[in-house]
Amino acid sequence: MPSLAKVYIAMITALASAVLVVVTSRWNPENLGRFVLFFALATLASAMKIRLPGFKTTISINFVFVLIGLALFSFGETVLIGLGGALVQSLWKTRSRPKPVQVLFNAACLTVCTAAAFWTSHAIPTMLGLNSVAAMMVLGACVYVVLNTGLVSLVIALAEDQPLRDLWSSCYEWTFPYFLAGAAVAGLASAASYGTNLGVALLVAPAMYLVHTYYRMHIVRAVLENISNVSQESEAVLAGASRAR
Repeated sequence: MPSLAKVYIAMITALASAVLVVVTSRWNPENLGRFVLFFALATLASAMKIRLPGFKTTISINFVFVLIGLALFSFGETVLIGLGGALVQSLWKTRSRPKPVQVLFNAACLTVCTAAAFWTSHAIPTMLGLNSVAAMMVLGACVYVVLNTGLVSLVIALAEDQPLRDLWSSCYEWTFPYFLAGAAVAGLASAASYGTNLGVALLVAPAMYLVHTYYRMHIVRAVLENISNVSQESEAVLAGASRAR
């Protein structure tokens, strides 16, 4: 791995470590039983993951629970939901045994993304005098998606010496519809359960399972169509070469 990639991973890890220090120092859950239940469901949701075409990485529906956490839980609780999901997503049913540095970066990346999304979704509306769950969710989702796709694309660009712009564009193209659907579901669940009943938010799981299943089928179909197009182009080239002879 290039030295620049190692330095970048070390920086993200250090930043994530600082976030976890803050979480530890300010840990004070309002309802520990409620958090444990939500955390367990969020980590289970992380096992439902999709591998992105052209990337050695996956996305899972855990981000939906992170977004709900922005509205329903404290900073520390939401960060731990993101961290737990990252570990399950990296280690559960992988095609090949992940390297420790990959697990470390994934955990650090989602920790930083979750912390940034939480801070932004709470700080900016407060500064503007807004008391809106919708504004909170939109800001949090935007920061989470842009930062997550950007950090992942950058580490791949540094490690494999590929153009960042192309990688980020491709990653964003594949993930945006999935994140958009998830953010919509999370927003509706959070608005419905804000300050009242967590059970409404937990109903997000079956809804996101349907979204996950559909999107996984969409990716498989897109990959198969791409393979078919490449095969047809190759056949056309070979046919042209044969006629030229």
